[in-house]
Amino acid sequence: MQQRPGSLIDIEYYLPQQVVHNSYFREKFPEWNVDQTALRTGVLERHIARQDETAYDLALAAALKLLDKNPPLREKVDGIIFCTQSPDYVMPSNAFLLQRDLGLKKNTLAFDYNLACSGFIYGLMMATSFIRSGVACNLLLVTADTYSKHLREDDRSTRMLFGDGAAVSWIGQVDNCGAEPLIRSFGNFALSSDGTGWDQFVIRSGASRQPQSCQAETDYNDKIAMNGLWVLNFVNDRVIKQLRELLASNQLEAEEIDQFFIHQASGLALDSLGKKLKVSNDQMFSNLASIGNTVSASVPILIKDYFSQNTLPQGSRLLLSGFGVGYSWASVLAIK
Repeated sequence: MQQRPGSLIDIEYYLPQQVVHNSYFREKFPEWNVDQTALRTGVLERHIARQDETAYDLALAAALKLLDKNPPLREKVDGIIFCTQSPDYVMPSNAFLLQRDLGLKKNTLAFDYNLACSGFIYGLMMATSFIRSGVACNLLLVTADTYSKHLREDDRSTRMLFGDGAAVSWIGQVDNCGAEPLIRSFGNFALSSDGTGWDQFVIRSGASRQPQSCQAETDYNDKIAMNGLWVLNFVNDRVIKQLRELLASNQLEAEEIDQFFIHQASGLALDSLGKKLKVSNDQMFSNLASIGNTVSASVPILIKDYFSQNTLPQGSRLLLSGFGVGYSWASVLAIK
């Protein structure tokens, strides 16, 4: 496996304090079969942002945790890459607000990009590319979303699946970071897209195509519409194919991967991928039950939780994968 410059040094994340348990849905929607739905989603509780709490607020809290833990980093940061579909403003990007509020130096590159559950893998590709090209040395890769603000109150499939959260990952060079990295190096990236699936996971209204001035129109819908069956079929077809091709191109079998860090899409999706890859439960750590699907923050939160509870020897093989809105799907092989 060809390795690229750039390591995942550390991660900190922040979840809203408000926790919504499945008991809430049982009480509020007695007609829902909550237990049956929970078997499909795999989620027992999720953290939900307050009405006045944004994805940026969560990201700032996570970034401050990371800098407090690694004080020398504040002077080293020369890049902020912010992935969100829940920005504070149409303009400017959240990345500029973070540069301001963290007091980072002004020759820091900063931009947002709009991706959902594949966003962390795309961000790793960009961050390691910047390091390899010499554009930057230490970047904050921020992944933050508050999907709860875009959900219909009575949409059982999405209300019981998604949670809010933010993660900030330090992507740097292992030789001068002064810390043992969580992931030492990244190898082959596989990045894919299929815009024909755009309408299977979509917020149709509220942007420029159908702005808020069109709220009186009968088809106006500024909440998430998700075709769960189509998305699951996409996972079982495109995502599993990408994972198998990535393994094959590196002469690897799934059982040779020490740990998979798979986007926590749903219980059904994770179970299906595990069975198709024929991997053990020990190879696919999950935190879905306690935080839900946290969109772009899902994979880094998963990595942080795993290494907070487990150890792997240096040189262990890892495979990271995220997939969702777009359709977009992305994976990468990595070395501990």
